[in-house]
Amino acid sequence: MQSVLDSELFNRRLFFPRADVSPPPPGAEDLRIEVSGARLHLRWHRSPAARTTLLLFHGNGEVVADYDGAAAAYRKAGAELAVAEFRGYGASTGAPTLRSALDDAATVLSALLAAGPKPLVVMGRSLGSACAAELYGSNPGQIRGVVLESGFTDLGALVRRRGLPPPPAFDETDRARFDPLPKLARGALPLLVLHGAADAAIAPAEARAALEAAGTLEKTLVLIPGRGHSDLSSAELYWESLARFVREVMARK
Repeated sequence: MQSVLDSELFNRRLFFPRADVSPPPPGAEDLRIEVSGARLHLRWHRSPAARTTLLLFHGNGEVVADYDGAAAAYRKAGAELAVAEFRGYGASTGAPTLRSALDDAATVLSALLAAGPKPLVVMGRSLGSACAAELYGSNPGQIRGVVLESGFTDLGALVRRRGLPPPPAFDETDRARFDPLPKLARGALPLLVLHGAADAAIAPAEARAALEAAGTLEKTLVLIPGRGHSDLSSAELYWESLARFVREVMARK
């Protein structure tokens, strides 16, 4: 029987792609990344003064152009920003599924590494946290640290939020492919978990589960007071925490 996580109905309700072909702003460049059956779009905001390149897997309904105005804030935090789109989003081709998003994460990382970035931090926001957890669990040596923002860790809750009944239990195959928690448990990289204390979409308990599961001792959870699911970056604590994390991982030998 097909897993609910691979079903057409689940993926149709999970993803909200929108097209966008906005040109890159000054100082940014667009990369096209070939994956199986599609071509992905990545926008890279170069900064000679930045200490690291932050590879961001964005949230649902977003495209790379949504981050054009935020690139300066990431630079202030010490990172030049590279934002990757899901299949079917922005200028990317193909149709998005959770499985393809996870499968594509390593290809996106490899393509960016081939382009010669600074030392890398990987970040995933909301739905993009699944891609960041995927890379965290593979322990690639080229990554200095991982950030999860407003991420999910409960597969049953993820399915229920799509208006579908989850199975009584997910089998081992589903857990191995889709569950962020065992991937986080395998990881050894420094981890920063950012979550809104008032997040009504993905409960802060899922952020606490991410922290508890992570296999590293270098892990921090920051619950941002008064913030929900998509407004964390309006808080000074968000940028202070991100800048501190960049400094700390770049100081590691």
